Amino acid sequence: MILYRWRGETTNFGDELNTLLWPALLPGFFDDDPATRFLGIGSVLDRRHPAEVRKLVAGAAYGGYEGKPALDATWTVHWVRGPRTAATLGLPRDLGLGDPAVLLPHAIAIDAETNGDIGFMPHFETAARGAWQRAAALAGVTLIDPRAGPLEILVRIARCRVLLSEALHGIIVADTLRVPWVPIRPLARIHRAKWRDWAETVEVRPRFAVLPPSTVPEWLAAKAAFTTRHGATIAAHRLIDQAARALERAARTEPQLSPDAALQRCQSRQLEAVAALRRYPPMNHRSCLRTRHVSPYELQPIG
Repeated sequence: MILYRWRGETTNFGDELNTLLWPALLPGFFDDDPATRFLGIGSVLDRRHPAEVRKLVAGAAYGGYEGKPALDATWTVHWVRGPRTAATLGLPRDLGLGDPAVLLPHAIAIDAETNGDIGFMPHFETAARGAWQRAAALAGVTLIDPRAGPLEILVRIARCRVLLSEALHGIIVADTLRVPWVPIRPLARIHRAKWRDWAETVEVRPRFAVLPPSTVPEWLAAKAAFTTRHGATIAAHRLIDQAARALERAARTEPQLSPDAALQRCQSRQLEAVAALRRYPPMNHRSCLRTRHVSPYELQPIG
């Protein structure tokens, strides 16, 4: 079984968290056999996976980036990110246990001593297209690049006083570490729906701050207009200044946290599901594959 993670031209924090979380929670579980893919953190429940490969799902989600998968006998679903993914894929709602990133404190030790920074993590596409290092400096906040190593990012989030993040997993990790957060509405609409999938599992409703594009490529990516009402092209420095001012306003926004009890319930339910996974060693998954409406977690209730 291989530990699958999505990777584009650059690495992305949320997807790379798989490499930290699962080897710690499930030591000895993975043997690099490509006949089975383990789908954990990420919006990867779609048609990208070869039909002949077995797919074991532990917290992954449907993000709408590709077509919905046909959940046949090659799929074993232990749980998915949230109730919206479950509904979209025709699974029981109670399989929407939450995003596995909330289990990070149960897997690795994280230095949580704050340095008082207000951190800002853009989406990895925004980081590539924008001038957010300059905008963050002007706004007096600390940029956290989602393309850096996942452990480095974890430590930097843990030390923040507040985290502003356009990246969903920046918010999930901050919430898990009890670092207050301000969600930034993703510039690209396709990245927005998945937030509600996670948020419902920890009983929180994100109050999004809005940032404008900081560069012309960001405007293009968002299919936005490039001219002012007078028809003049927006100068690059104006875009950066506008982005910095919006970032300053976001930093003054009242931050959020999910309720302690809701987060603990989310973690507890997933830890029970992980315990069920341990009772299904990789070599036995072929014999316990189920249809899309029944999972090993349902068939083997904890306690």
